[in-house]
Amino acid sequence: MIWNRGETIGRGGFGLVSIANVLQQNGDRFPHVIAVKTAKVSASDSLVKEKKLLDIFNGCPSILHCYGDDVTTEDGDELYNILLEYAAGGCLADRTMGKGLPENIVRQHTKSMLIALSHVHRLGYVHCDVKPHNVLLVSDSLPSRKKGVREIAKLADFGSAKKIKDDEDNKEFRGTVLYAAPESIIHQEYQPESDIWALGCTVLHMITGKSPWKVEKEDKAEDVLFKIGCSEELPKIPSKASKDAKDFFSKCLIKNPKARWTADKLLSHPFVGAQKRHFSELFHGCLSIRHLHNRVHVR
Repeated sequence: MIWNRGETIGRGGFGLVSIANVLQQNGDRFPHVIAVKTAKVSASDSLVKEKKLLDIFNGCPSILHCYGDDVTTEDGDELYNILLEYAAGGCLADRTMGKGLPENIVRQHTKSMLIALSHVHRLGYVHCDVKPHNVLLVSDSLPSRKKGVREIAKLADFGSAKKIKDDEDNKEFRGTVLYAAPESIIHQEYQPESDIWALGCTVLHMITGKSPWKVEKEDKAEDVLFKIGCSEELPKIPSKASKDAKDFFSKCLIKNPKARWTADKLLSHPFVGAQKRHFSELFHGCLSIRHLHNRVHVR
């Protein structure tokens, strides 16, 4: 695939994300517009691991498609690139527009995210050492298509935020800081329970249309981080939320990571309306479980 880098649409501790136009295809059919996630080759370990995990879940409908990877030289720098499906529908904040989504729609999205998360925790942590810090771009397919681009919206980056630089002058995180679990703010060690907190924050954002933490312009970054990581304060649950929703949040947004419910257990919660099913049925329309297990051993 030959592509041309366009405008930058996102930045993070891993590097940057750009829109790209596909100029020439090598026999395969790709969209005309893709997203390219980029880091310097010398600092691309995280993206390489992300690519491996995306390969494991290739074909799963709830995760953005990965079209491959390559290395380019631009302005004298050697860059590693992951070629991804472009989420033309924007991000969660774009979709909610500060008003929130109907709870029945939120329930559907939550179930989709939990299914993806359940698989990553079962396979990603047990059978391989790939961690999904910015991998799971769970998306909602819309009926319309624009110029060959599936109009989808990026709902969540699991793995919350991971501290990658911490000194008096510069604190840098990878991921969505306001979705970060308290333990992710305090130290660097990653654990699957952090995803459950991030899930709770994502669902809360979908229902309210607002960030799970109220942040004013005059608030200092260190004060916000202290509130998330060190205080006893929890994100505020809206009174309009249903009884099931409030109980769901109470199982996710717990300061003690070990007290949070697992993704598998949350799949049986009334909020998502899911019946307990066999593991092999969770990713309907995805690759077979045997094939999935075979892929997981790729490092």
